[in-house]
Amino acid sequence: MRLRSHLIVLVLAAVAPLLAFAVFIVVQDLKQQREILDRGMRDTVRALSSAIDGEVNTSLALLETLAAAAALDGGDLKTFHQICVRAMQARKGAYVTLFDVSGKPRVNSSRPFGAALPNPLRGTRPPGADLRYPNVPLGGGDPVKQVLETGRPVVSDLFISLVTAGPRIGLDIPVVRQGRVRYVLEMSIDAEEFARLLVEQRPPADSLLALVDRKGLVIARNVDSARRVGTPLGASLAAHAAEPEGGSRVGRTAEGVDVYHVFARSRLTGWTTSLSMPKSDALASLTEALALLAGGAAIAVLLGLLAALVIGKRISVPISSLAVSADSLARGERAQLDVSAVRELEELHRALVTAGMEVREGVAERERRRLAEAKEAEAHAAARAKDEFLAVLSHELRNPLAALSSAAHVLKMADPASETAVKARRVVERQTKHMSRLVGDLLDVSRIAVGKLALDRERFDLGEAVGRLASVWRASGRFERHEVSLETTPVWVDADRARVEQIVANLLDNALKFTPAGKAVKLSVKEEDGAAVLRVADQGRGISAEAAGRIFDLFVQEGQDGEGGLGIGLALVKRLAEMHGGSVSVAGADGGGSVFTVRLPSAPQPAVQEPAGASRPRGARSVLIVEDNDDARQMLAEELALDGHEVRVARDGSSGLALAGEAQPDIALIDIGLPDMDGYEVARRLRAAHNGQRIGLVALTGFGQPDDQRRAIDAGFDAHIVKPVTAERLKQVLAELR
Repeated sequence: MRLRSHLIVLVLAAVAPLLAFAVFIVVQDLKQQREILDRGMRDTVRALSSAIDGEVNTSLALLETLAAAAALDGGDLKTFHQICVRAMQARKGAYVTLFDVSGKPRVNSSRPFGAALPNPLRGTRPPGADLRYPNVPLGGGDPVKQVLETGRPVVSDLFISLVTAGPRIGLDIPVVRQGRVRYVLEMSIDAEEFARLLVEQRPPADSLLALVDRKGLVIARNVDSARRVGTPLGASLAAHAAEPEGGSRVGRTAEGVDVYHVFARSRLTGWTTSLSMPKSDALASLTEALALLAGGAAIAVLLGLLAALVIGKRISVPISSLAVSADSLARGERAQLDVSAVRELEELHRALVTAGMEVREGVAERERRRLAEAKEAEAHAAARAKDEFLAVLSHELRNPLAALSSAAHVLKMADPASETAVKARRVVERQTKHMSRLVGDLLDVSRIAVGKLALDRERFDLGEAVGRLASVWRASGRFERHEVSLETTPVWVDADRARVEQIVANLLDNALKFTPAGKAVKLSVKEEDGAAVLRVADQGRGISAEAAGRIFDLFVQEGQDGEGGLGIGLALVKRLAEMHGGSVSVAGADGGGSVFTVRLPSAPQPAVQEPAGASRPRGARSVLIVEDNDDARQMLAEELALDGHEVRVARDGSSGLALAGEAQPDIALIDIGLPDMDGYEVARRLRAAHNGQRIGLVALTGFGQPDDQRRAIDAGFDAHIVKPVTAERLKQVLAELR
């Protein structure tokens, strides 16, 4: 058989397996697309269920905050009513009710204080009492009764409110004082709010999204919600949703439409989120894909056969010509071959002639390969160094995140007034400050490396600054595991106060980290040989002589098992000290441990001293908050309200300007990144509107560069606070504004 015949047989032998493989690919693709559809719908419904849980968790957190209000300790219900009204201003579809142990409502944020309100324990009726919603119970007294009996929070099913006569759900928590339940605090939420939340999640087109309570009744739908609320799902869908775990099925809606149904049940509320798509729409793309793949496979096979015939001819003809010219090649003569269509045959002909050249090229190729391998080894070394740094960074971030997660769980479960909750709040404050300092150190090292860190110098007493910092740390509980002593004398420096405090904080944090509990840490500030000298001595395990020479290098870690941190704190101390014209060193301490010494150039004492931190006495202020993040705005408002301030909130610049015009505030806290106009424009307009009248303006922003601070001051702000805002910093700024 000639070569062409062999190629034809080869192509024919390949056709059958190729067709079988194409069929297999089509079937597998169909199966995969079905799995993708099912997985996508499952992911969507889980995301929607998580969004509902997030809304419920936010509401429960707000209730916990209200339950801890001091007004309830003394029974000052009128003040508590005012707090509830302010807290619910941003939630138009919800209100808060306070019940006593008899079930009598004492406060309702949607009604004036003292207004007559129905008792749900007496007014609750079984389903059928309200003809508009025959499947829904009337009154909602069961959750209140359950909280009074168990002392635990309850998320209710759908009920008809005695106050609004509409379908709602209730979130009820106990208000515990002196170990017993004094009140029940309930947030009643309109079912329409959940319908709005479902629509905002932008479910797939032509899909039907429903939220169902534990009794199988519809709380909300994205389609025709007002008419379908309080009704059960279709029989087949309801049977699916009643299963203990989520899943997907084919069923029929109450309207008689065959659908592909996916559902998920929330562990928090017990509610079920249901997503349905018309069966014909859900599987239409799969059928089209099957037809397209089958047609494409057939066309590919036919084209392959045709190409095999053509290419076989173009190969066989030059090979036959090469065989005829074999004698010429044997004599060393250059055969004239017609091989324009087959490059490999021409390359074979040139191979013997260029053998010597190929040897030389082989040597050059080996050299290039050696260089490439060396570069690859360098790249691997750099990748390993990056991976080691990322691993340490991950460890440093996971430690405080783990503590924050545990503290959040404790705060959710424990009595807010208990010692356990107090300790948990201290953990949250301590770990939040630690993470903020960690991120700040990383950014500062980067700024120093590129020469973009500028110093904002001022004349101040180093001893007084160190003493203030130590007092703040002591008040926050940072020293509770160690014996920390302070010995300072007045020494004046011309330096950046914030950067000097950063130096002290890093050295002090390093000392506390490596000093065992119960041991001593000593801070001292004094003047030596015309220099301001700061010393931080600890009783840790000390630093080896080898490590002392490189401990201030970037990413050097002396600790073991990750306790040494990222290796940037001491490097940042060294660079900041040198930027001030000073230095830092480390030496062993008598009796073990280490002593870190920072020397900064001293400055003459100013002729007139202004007391540091001088501020006007604290007092209740009228505060306006303009912030577009709902959680941040609400929590900041609650924090200020609990401190006794009168707080108004707005989510954008326009509404903030309107509120400021209605009731002129003493202070305005303004976020820079607002949806309609930036915070700089809001500040300029407030300054123009309050011409001649003093109003304190504070910028809240995530941008903390010197240029950002100057821009805020130029826009009319009195102070510039970088997020996240600590309670101490906020109180300090409010006190300093006159």
